[in-house]
Amino acid sequence: MRWGPFLTFSVQKEAGFRFNLIDLGLICFLSITSWLLLPVLKEGYLFLIPLYIGYSFFLFCNVFRIGNKLEPFWYIPFSIALYLLIQKPNLFWWIILPIFESLKFILITIKIKSGSYHGIFMNK
Repeated sequence: MRWGPFLTFSVQKEAGFRFNLIDLGLICFLSITSWLLLPVLKEGYLFLIPLYIGYSFFLFCNVFRIGNKLEPFWYIPFSIALYLLIQKPNLFWWIILPIFESLKFILITIKIKSGSYHGIFMNK
């Protein structure tokens, strides 16, 4: 874990879990955003979308550290699905979660098997 004003903006080269003040701030911001969206997007639990997106990227960037090359394979289809499924909020989570949680698992597995993995639980 990296804490402190000088370590907040530096890139962590060593392997493992990464967490800094900016990450904490982003998590707080997304939590507050979702809470503020609750009265507006209550139907279908759509107010949870900012948290889902933020925590997905936290998982990709800080926990498993899959890198920028694999992220588009998750966020481009997710953006398209989000745009299409926002019209039917009751179906949203039933379609999004199975597809995109499976896709996350596949991308994380690809990164771990790639040989360049440096996220959490890395074999040294």
